[in-house]
Amino acid sequence: MRSVNGADAPQKGQLEALRALYSLQERDLEIDRLQKETEDLPQDLLAVKAQVEALEEELAGLLERQAELRREYARHSLDLEDLSAKEKQAEAEQRQAQSAREQTQYENRIQQIKDRIRELLELSTPIMEAMENVEEAIARVEAELSALRPRLEELLEANRVRVEALRAEIARRLEERARMAQGIPGPVLREYEAIRRARKGTGVVRMVRQGQAFRCEGCNVVLPTHVAQKVVQGQLTRCPSCGRLLWKGE
Repeated sequence: MRSVNGADAPQKGQLEALRALYSLQERDLEIDRLQKETEDLPQDLLAVKAQVEALEEELAGLLERQAELRREYARHSLDLEDLSAKEKQAEAEQRQAQSAREQTQYENRIQQIKDRIRELLELSTPIMEAMENVEEAIARVEAELSALRPRLEELLEANRVRVEALRAEIARRLEERARMAQGIPGPVLREYEAIRRARKGTGVVRMVRQGQAFRCEGCNVVLPTHVAQKVVQGQLTRCPSCGRLLWKGE
């Protein structure tokens, strides 16, 4: 069997196609990198955004708590109004009582109402204190948000400008990529693109020599001699392990 190093009469067309394909892939990887940069937010923006979101979440919880306390305080207020009206009515009826027994009954009723009013007032005090604490917390969070939001808007605008510039660069490189792709046979290009989609962006890799062995640069697997020979000869060959197209390199 002819040795790998002794391969002669290489299929020049396919070798050139693989060389062009490898250059095209370098451009594709650059475009991938730029595309990822458009999707990744800068650390300072992420930090401020996280602060704002945490404060907004805290504010939402405080506003919900404030609404609960207000509803509870409103219920107590209505109960107090109702009891106060009943107390006045009982006092008016007591003044019209005809006997000592009736007077005593009204006194007992009025005392019960007074006791209940006192209980509600005692319960209302911690509610009012809690409302004051919540209002102070709301004011604090709103002040912090007011201070942070302009900075967030500034960073968002800077990121928008950054992304816009990256997209313009991507568009320029895509035009270059389209011109490069025109010199590659259609079937080879389609096979490369299919492999690239399946193999995380890499469709063609070099075959590298290590001692007497040849390895796939993509998966580092030692290639069988007959596979390495085909690659040296310029035949369109895929790695039997990872399935990527193999190029013998310069």
